[in-house]
Amino acid sequence: MRRASIAITGALLIGAIAGLTGCVPDDPAPAPTTTTVASPSATAPSASPTPSASSEPSAPTAPSASIPASCDDLGTAATRQETVGGLTAQHADGFVRPAPANATTALSCNWIQEEAAAVLLIVSTASDADVTAGVAGLGAQGYECQAAEDFGAQYCVKAGGTAETEDVVVARDGVWIYLETVNINARAWLSEISSQIFD
Repeated sequence: MRRASIAITGALLIGAIAGLTGCVPDDPAPAPTTTTVASPSATAPSASPTPSASSEPSAPTAPSASIPASCDDLGTAATRQETVGGLTAQHADGFVRPAPANATTALSCNWIQEEAAAVLLIVSTASDADVTAGVAGLGAQGYECQAAEDFGAQYCVKAGGTAETEDVVVARDGVWIYLETVNINARAWLSEISSQIFD
């Protein structure tokens, strides 16, 4: 698997750690692309089977994605340990981050090391149309997007940050992955997670 070449960027400056521990950013995101994140234990509701006279199950209406059920199942064990093994898992309630309209949180994970480092990862689902519109609206929030060749998704990075922070969105097939890091290089892990979800 080839890793995406990623510019190390982000919008977090001196208040980045506070933002990762539950504070809402000072500059609110546009309403169409912002949603309130639910608990990290929340999972996306599965669609109920449509009653049918036939015994054949209904065909899915969108490409399927494989979203892990737990933060402990993201990527490979080795890369996960290398990325967040030295951090402490925290509650991920109440975060407001860029997301498509009508998004449902499937998985929300937050790790911190006091005020030294942090990782916030939120996986949401929405319709393909809402995800596409959400990506289109990221430019107004300072993100730069391009196609990621190794996992075939839109890869958007918020410009204007520092080498110590990163603010990334990966979107495809009705799935929206948001990653925010402080003093942690999570690029290899994000590539694994994206391939895990979209392949």
